Amino acid sequence: MSLVLRSDDLPPDDRIEIIHDAIWAGVLPVEIDYDRPGPQIEVLCKVAQAGPVNFSSARSTPTMLRRTPALARQDHDPTVFLAVQVSGTTMVAQGEHQAVLRAGDMVVYESTRPYTVLNTDRTELHYFQVPRSALALADGALAAVTGLRIGPDNNALAAVVAPYFDSLGSTDVLDDPTAAALVAGPSIDLLRALIATHVADAELAAAPLHGSLVLRVQEYVRAHLADRGLSAATIAAAHHVSVRHLYASCARAGVSLQATIRALRLEECRRELRDPAFAHLTVGVVGARWGFADASHFGRVFREAFGTTPRDWRAGG
Repeated sequence: MSLVLRSDDLPPDDRIEIIHDAIWAGVLPVEIDYDRPGPQIEVLCKVAQAGPVNFSSARSTPTMLRRTPALARQDHDPTVFLAVQVSGTTMVAQGEHQAVLRAGDMVVYESTRPYTVLNTDRTELHYFQVPRSALALADGALAAVTGLRIGPDNNALAAVVAPYFDSLGSTDVLDDPTAAALVAGPSIDLLRALIATHVADAELAAAPLHGSLVLRVQEYVRAHLADRGLSAATIAAAHHVSVRHLYASCARAGVSLQATIRALRLEECRRELRDPAFAHLTVGVVGARWGFADASHFGRVFREAFGTTPRDWRAGG
């Protein structure tokens, strides 16, 4: 279950104190500074727990979060944060490193050293807090990446990792205890792979990259559903593995690649058939947009999946 904190629901004069106490209790003790009085502060904050992983999201007016030296020295279980920028601009500094984040960028930092997170305008970020022990990374590898901007232009995994964590922070999936428990392990694997890849240590990256392959493949499939050329061969090539290795990895995870592609495409078709924005398109065109070039085949698999024809579904049946 998630904790949701909205500034509009809080007494204006007590807003700063309530937000401060909620972050200290639900995430991590940090000093929070604002550039305006309490009644003018706007915040929407959500905190959820998935096994050992703490997920939090914050949309707010300008703020500065400071993990001071005194707070960093306090006795606590060391944790590592991944911040994912959704909108606005944020500066994160730890040690000798400083990162300026814009939409789609990420940064890693840790709780045992002082850090500053400065949101200079209205911003939205997702924060994912993982026990340092769960990452099982050498201290040197972690120190080499903390406080550095990670984005699609400097990390091969960023284009997959950022949307994955953004989807966890932007949806209600973590409100389902079963779903939350299932995503904890893969989330840690992806974060470990992201860090290992960024420090350019092939040996260090090998295990987490292998462990997160199926998850990365699923995210890739979602991003390329409308590509008619999407196939095991193109997916394997994009992930630098053989088709045989791809199928073997999916089989070990209990995932049918072709069934996953078809199911996701059918869901998109079902959505568009009820969307007024696509009412001008024929049923066959909607199917073709999502890789079903044969209208008869599309109608058959749609009925098998949903118990009704695409035309009847569009009509409200």
